[in-house]
Amino acid sequence: MGYDPFTVSLCPVQSDRRAEKLSGTAAVAGYTAASKADQVSVLVNNAMMTAISNYVAQNFGAGKSDRIRQGVRACLIQTETLNLIMCVGILLLRHPIVQMFLSNPTKEIYHYSDMYLTIVAPFYFILGLLAVYRTSIQSMQNGQAPFAACMIELVMRIAATVGLSGMIGYTSVCIASPLAWIGACSLLIPVYYKMMRRA
Repeated sequence: MGYDPFTVSLCPVQSDRRAEKLSGTAAVAGYTAASKADQVSVLVNNAMMTAISNYVAQNFGAGKSDRIRQGVRACLIQTETLNLIMCVGILLLRHPIVQMFLSNPTKEIYHYSDMYLTIVAPFYFILGLLAVYRTSIQSMQNGQAPFAACMIELVMRIAATVGLSGMIGYTSVCIASPLAWIGACSLLIPVYYKMMRRA
């Protein structure tokens, strides 16, 4: 939905290259395996985006703003419950998950994959907010705010992986997604509530 695929497709390439430059092939292997596990959350959030998109669009067309509020609230509860379950599951099973993508991973690879997952997974609740609010806004015929949020994500990811790498190394790759999600939400959440006040 929206412009997010552009950001998602470009930034992992940047992160891969940055991880290799900063810490070598073990970091790339750890990052790659961890980011594949990370995609489970993205898929679940995308499914919730599809559901809320249809719901909001229908009620927006019918002029039923109260139902939009109720639906968004219910979707947030469901999405964040799923994100909490995934966060706990991924953190508890992070080594078996890495083994699904890599045969005989080394301690160094585990170090980098653990680092990525323990930083990113707790921020799934921010990703859930981003998914629901971005989709709801776009379903109310506002394409400008989601596009601007996508640009914020892109800038934040590049700023983290390039601008902070000299100071915090591989950690800059790990915090790129959470920073991007926070940046986008800082725009989208106020926009959503402003739209609902006017509805």
